[in-house]
Amino acid sequence: MAKLSRDLTSGTLHPRENISGSGALGALNAENVINADGASTVSLDLRGTFSLTVEVAGSVDGTNWTLLAVRSISGGTYLAAVTGAAAGAWVAACAGFAKIRARVTAYTSGAATATLLAATGLLDDRLLGEVSSNAATITAALSTAATLTLTAPGAGLRHYITGLRIERHAAALLTAGTTPVVITTTNLPGALAFSIPVEAAAQGSVYEKSMEPARAIMASAQNTATTIVAPLTTSVIWRLSATFYVAP
Repeated sequence: MAKLSRDLTSGTLHPRENISGSGALGALNAENVINADGASTVSLDLRGTFSLTVEVAGSVDGTNWTLLAVRSISGGTYLAAVTGAAAGAWVAACAGFAKIRARVTAYTSGAATATLLAATGLLDDRLLGEVSSNAATITAALSTAATLTLTAPGAGLRHYITGLRIERHAAALLTAGTTPVVITTTNLPGALAFSIPVEAAAQGSVYEKSMEPARAIMASAQNTATTIVAPLTTSVIWRLSATFYVAP
């Protein structure tokens, strides 16, 4: 069914079509701007010989702009901007914005023919919560604290944690205690933490704790590092691992 939009010049209704526009991006701050009223998805296609960084943004009033994170049209992780010399096509969600622009934020050489297409079709990201495109791990030295850091993903982006694994390796005989060892985090909701029991354990034994949420845990802030921290524990070697994806 065709979506209808109002032509303000005549007060009539007509089928809403895709809106597109092309232009050359060959200098710092060069931009291509199109209207996107009623659109849900915007695609950016770059062709030519170039080396530059292009940022896609949306605006409600045509003056103030909000970055739109993009991903390859064939799938994959989200990016704050398209950087480099490779031609290709990228896509982003743009519902709620009246205008969309592609703008050069860093320039080295050449010129890209940039085409923007605003469409009414919804962006299908159903696989994002089912596929982990990134993984990170760290193994600490004996009797040393361990910090697993997921680096800040870029403007407009945040981490979505799909899995977390904590391993405590006993390098010597461990004796039981009364106070658990607490694994802390930053940039996760509620300062998420985990208690590891202080128990008698044979040398060479491994205690494992895993978390695989039914839905990914969204980091609290965009463009911020997320950390998981295991404190110094005598005679223990910590290994911390996380799977995650990056998205707005």
